[in-house]
Formats: sequence, C-alpha cells, structure tokens
Amino acid sequence: MAVLRTLALLAAFGLVLPAAAPAETTVHVKDIAHVAGVTGNQLVGYGIVVGLAGTGDTTSAVFTSQTIQNVLQSFGLSVNTNDVRTRDVAAVIVTATLPPFAHSGDSADVTVSAMGDSTTLQGGTLVMTELKAANNLVYATAQGPISVGGFSAGFSDVGVTKNYTSAGRVPNGAVIARDMITNIQSDPGGFSYVLTTPDFKTAANLASSLNGHFGGGTAAAQDAETVRVNLPSTYRGNPVQFLADASDLTLGQDQLAKVVMNERTGTIVFGGDIKLAPCAIAHGNLTITIATTNEANTQPFTNRPPPVVSNTTVSANEKGKQLTFIAGAATLSSVVRALNTMGVSPRDLIAIVQALRGAGSLQADLEIQ
Repeated sequence: MAVLRTLALLAAFGLVLPAAAPAETTVHVKDIAHVAGVTGNQLVGYGIVVGLAGTGDTTSAVFTSQTIQNVLQSFGLSVNTNDVRTRDVAAVIVTATLPPFAHSGDSADVTVSAMGDSTTLQGGTLVMTELKAANNLVYATAQGPISVGGFSAGFSDVGVTKNYTSAGRVPNGAVIARDMITNIQSDPGGFSYVLTTPDFKTAANLASSLNGHFGGGTAAAQDAETVRVNLPSTYRGNPVQFLADASDLTLGQDQLAKVVMNERTGTIVFGGDIKLAPCAIAHGNLTITIATTNEANTQPFTNRPPPVVSNTTVSANEKGKQLTFIAGAATLSSVVRALNTMGVSPRDLIAIVQALRGAGSLQADLEIQ
C-alpha cells in the first residue's frame, strides 16, 4: 500500500510514472484461486511460562497462582494459593494455525502472549499446553522455549526495551495430534475454486480456460467468487492430479478500478484502468486542468475514414487563481504525475482523490481505511 506514498520520491529523483496498467493481465490459475475448504484451522489454548527472571505475573493475577497450584497438584504436590508466590511464572494465551492437509506428528509454530501483568517473557519456557479448535477438540499440544525477537534490560523505571517482549513465538512448538480432512478429499466428484479477488469476468475466464483445456462441462462459474469443477472421467477420484495439471493454466484477470486510501499513514494505492470524467481541480493555490483533443490521423492511398486519435494532456499551475473547465478525460496516474511535479504531499493527494470521488469524476471504487 505504499505506491502513491513513494510517488513524491519518484518525482524527486526524476523518475517517470509508468502508464496506466491494462484492464486485463495474464495470470496462472494457482495465483488467483484456491480450493474451497482448503484452509488453516485456528487453535487456541491457555498455559503458563516458567523460567522467567522475576518478570512474571505478580500476586495481583489470581488466575496465575491458581494455575500454578493446579499444575503442582497434577504432579502429586499439595499446595494452596497462599503458598504460591513466585515472579518466575506467567499465564499466557497460546495461538496457532493448523495448516491444511496436516497430519498427526507434523509441527507448527505457535504464538505466546502474556495474559497477566508480566513485564517480559524473555528467557521463558512454555509448559505443555493443549490447543483446541472451535469444536472444542484438542488438535495439538505446544511446548518449548520462547523467542521474543527483542530484549528487555534494567528496571521498570530505568531500562531499555527493544520490540514487544510480552509476546513471542515457539518455532515448531506445536505437535499436531489429529489429521485434517478437507472437502477436496471427501468429495471425489469435484470441488470448487474460490477466487482471491471476486470478479465476474475473472470467474468466467477461469471457467473458460478450464473447459478449453479439459473439455466442455468441466467448470462453471457460480458467482463472482466461486467456480465449480466437475472432475473429468480421467481424473475421477484423483483431484490432486487435476489440480497439478490445472495450476499452470493461464487466463485473463480483470483489473478492478479501485483506490485504497489510509488516512492514518497517508498512503494511497490505486489499480486498474482508472478514468476521470471531465473536470478541473483546484487545491489551495494549485490548479490542475485535464483536457482531451480528438485529431484525425489521415492516411495516404486509402479511401477509408481517417482514424481518430485522442490526446490527453494534464497541466498544473501553482499560481493560477482562475478555475478553468475543459471537457476531456484522463487516467488517475496522469493526474498524480502532475501533482507530484508540483510537490503535493500524499495527504493532499488523499483530499484531492476524495473530492474527485465526491464530484463524480473518479470512475472507480474508493475504500478508506
């Protein structure tokens, strides 16, 4: 999302903004679609981290003391809450994502986050923790030393801290205990492709590409996001081979005309063949005019009508006070190029793009984050 944020830097170094992207690009099937149901499974668990150098939870975190008591009782030690007073233990929430097609014995990374008032998990070790899915079944257990990706040294009032040390990761810390069964394995007759970016034209192109390669009736677009695939007889019961053969097929992906803006960071990203209706822009003491002239390109030795060529120009005037309107059209990239030559900041660009959309000149979807 940093395309337009860097436009000012490009202009400063004399780089020319490339022309607008074509409305359709050639892509591979595997790059724009995935199989429905083939997704990760989120897991969560509650556990404790031990081995902290006095940076664990205080007695204010009652649940930590209760957890320590329960752990000790599971080892045959009888203690009460008043006997548990240690700063070397912290209660944590453990999260992980179970990969699709995972099998028993595989491993996965886990994220450990402090739940109480622990100052840092640096140097701690996660005690065996059960990880459950939304169906309340245990799919994995996690354990191991924590890597916080930073450090914390000193005391609370005087010290140095790099990154967030109250959360960390245990690489390959989860051992999977259950196999994942996906839709592609349970439905031998076929499956559904799901587009990463829903679009009716791209879905139709995907179905046409599959039918052209594997035969008619193989695929049908059900909506802007889903393409149903009926496995041909030669692939019946073998969807993996079909996916392997179909993954490198090419098709045309339609580029959506869309502008995404983040006002908090001052960044703008625009994609697709974005057009502007006839307009004139004034921002502060800056005036930008968009104009299009149609010229007949005469050709000798022919009686055919001469083709008409449209020439679009974008001009910027920093001192102009009169707002001039000339009928025409241009791409948003042309306007951005003119703005950056005048040193307009990304936040000014956001204000201008919002005004263009409000005036009905910007012919694209606008998303503000």
